Amino acid sequence: MICLICNKSESVSFRADYKLEIKSDKKFFENQKIYSCKECDFSFVNPMPKDDKINYFYKNIYRSVNRPPYWMTENYDDIKNTYLDDRNLNYLLYLTTLVDIKKIKNLFDFGAGYGDLGFAIKKNFPKVDLFCSENDDFCKPILNERNYKNFENLNDINIKFDLIITLHTLEHLTDINIFSKFYELLNKNGSIFFEVPNCPDEYFQGRPYDSPHLLFYTKRSIEKIANIYNMNIKNFSFSYYSFEDDHQYQRESQNLYENLNKNLSFSKIKKIVKKITPKFLINFRRDLINTKQVKSDDRINLYSNNTGNNCYIRGILTKK
Repeated sequence: MICLICNKSESVSFRADYKLEIKSDKKFFENQKIYSCKECDFSFVNPMPKDDKINYFYKNIYRSVNRPPYWMTENYDDIKNTYLDDRNLNYLLYLTTLVDIKKIKNLFDFGAGYGDLGFAIKKNFPKVDLFCSENDDFCKPILNERNYKNFENLNDINIKFDLIITLHTLEHLTDINIFSKFYELLNKNGSIFFEVPNCPDEYFQGRPYDSPHLLFYTKRSIEKIANIYNMNIKNFSFSYYSFEDDHQYQRESQNLYENLNKNLSFSKIKKIVKKITPKFLINFRRDLINTKQVKSDDRINLYSNNTGNNCYIRGILTKK
């Protein structure tokens, strides 16, 4: 077994069995195990899912109706307003503190989803041109409405960018080669803003599931990647919930999905989806992501970085 960062095998060992969030996803994630490299403090799945299966999953399944983590609804007005969620405003505050957005002309969002952060940036900085790479069919209509130019194939990109955003996308990839492409696409003085789950020992202790994540980063693994791909770390921060809270919210989401599918036949679910369930699920999703708004302590956690027990890591990378 060879580490995907250092390409060595001496420090790689079995870490854990792979846990599925949704049992029916086994057809996409078959017989995976998790291995860790002690030297890089990095964990990864092996064997990796086949490209055709994983591409189909993200194009057609990941954000479909009645599935966590997005609990996607057909009410586009609800989806389009998520750019004002606390999480996105937190991103905006962090990014604009460290990067002079007034100097940004071209912004590229890799794995954009609905493009919430880029859209929020353009609200305040209308001269920014928005580009992205997103294959999810559920996201494309909103990205188009928000005037993103979507490159479904990275090899079709023929411009360079002042800012690259990649938020909770890197952990879904099958390797780390995207950093080479980022370096190629970035202008000389450009920046990369990333956020991924933080996966030290505390992550693996008590986690409800792993899927659909395939790569598991830590501060040390990011530092090693930055060095390999000739990048500086302008800023590095630990952010968001504690591991304990994050695992609890994951369990709540997983239990809701299992209970819905256990107690309702498929035909009943289909009828409810277009009438009652979407509104309920989208509200539940907001509660999970924004935390329970009535709890001031939880709300404060969303805006408190580097507490030492945060479940996400984020940073700004620049070219050396």
